[in-house]
Amino acid sequence: MAATPTTLSRVFQIPPELTEHALTLCHPRDVESFSQTCRKARRLVYGSPDQYLWRQLFLLFPFDDPRLISSPFQEDGQFNWRKELHRRMEAQLIACRTSSTLEDLLKAIETFISVVQSAAPVTWGHERVPSPNLLWVVEVLQSTNMLRYLPLLFSEEGNQSLARLRAYLALTLDEYDDDDVEGKERLKSIRTRSRCQVYDLRNYHQDNDWGPFNIIAGEVDWTHIESIINVVSMNLSDRLNDWPDTRPRYGLEATRAYSAPGTTSLATGDWAGIEGHWRRYVCFMDYRDLFAFNYGNRGHGQRDGTYFDTPHFEEAMRLIELKLTLIDAQTIPEVYTLGRFPDSPYTHYPTLYFTGSSWGIKGNEATVVGSVTMSEGGVLLQASIANSHIQWSSEGVQIGGIASAFGVIGTWTGVHHDHGDPVGPFWLYKVEDDHPIYMRTLVNN
Repeated sequence: MAATPTTLSRVFQIPPELTEHALTLCHPRDVESFSQTCRKARRLVYGSPDQYLWRQLFLLFPFDDPRLISSPFQEDGQFNWRKELHRRMEAQLIACRTSSTLEDLLKAIETFISVVQSAAPVTWGHERVPSPNLLWVVEVLQSTNMLRYLPLLFSEEGNQSLARLRAYLALTLDEYDDDDVEGKERLKSIRTRSRCQVYDLRNYHQDNDWGPFNIIAGEVDWTHIESIINVVSMNLSDRLNDWPDTRPRYGLEATRAYSAPGTTSLATGDWAGIEGHWRRYVCFMDYRDLFAFNYGNRGHGQRDGTYFDTPHFEEAMRLIELKLTLIDAQTIPEVYTLGRFPDSPYTHYPTLYFTGSSWGIKGNEATVVGSVTMSEGGVLLQASIANSHIQWSSEGVQIGGIASAFGVIGTWTGVHHDHGDPVGPFWLYKVEDDHPIYMRTLVNN
């Protein structure tokens, strides 16, 4: 029922503090509707310099309190509660529409990404308390199916934003029932597209450091990151009986800062949570298949996605166990061709260097040396792996906040980057010290 002048006059007979408090219990859109009833209402809603009403609306919605979040990329200045809440409500409306402009869709996607990035970090004693920010993003995307039908709608900028959001979600919104034929076909299409991206040798060269980076802007290539996540996660879903209790965490909660095991109380100097036990999944094609896919063979053209549907094709996967410790950069032997990251511009996040051991198939042990740095695109990792000689190198990106449970996504290839070197994706994530082991047990057998 529309408000009448008599009704409004009664409202303003109440002390404004009580009216303001009552408004904090309303939906933000209802508060905006109230502000349009008269000048007094508008002054009450928009005139307060301390933004008390909008701060309460924001926190009671609920969303994570941005005052509790520390980030090297956080802009200085006072948080605009009303502007940010309005931006999020607008993104939700766009997601709910059956038809929106590409510009609006991109705006909504970028808003969802920023909400994920501003989720509160995990704190000691509250490891199982979910983030309201992330619950909201999942609820909106799940209820609207907004992402399901947007694979090919955007410019390169839009594709990067869409891929980033899908990478954070890691196929958690793409599950289907046994009788969902459309869902099965959609996932099959995603897998083929992702394999084509990951195993295309043209995507690895000096200009992008042979990793998942964009050569034009020098930033993370999120379409490549998403493809790696898709490839590794779907390979794991095909191998339910292989290392069943060793799986990476994924989805939005896994992107939160300090959600990795043991990282809510990090040792001094180890801001990235490097020291400890890790697991790494690597995938690869038989070299003959890799060559045939890239250069054409067996009745297929170059980089033809139908190559992966042939009966002979099989993608391999290996589990590697690691234990890492920090070292001083000056102690790295010169034999390691580890490209030194530049000094970090963020004083609280200096570039870190680490070493350790890794155990792979048949319990074979190798030495790992690497470095981690903070960049504008987030936490970046590089590593060299050696047995009797240095053989492999890796480049990766931390998904989400610092020390996230999601871990590092990237690519591995030959350390010298020779023409025709093999290449493949990897997923590296931290585990508890007492996590089940498989590879190291083989050393003692």
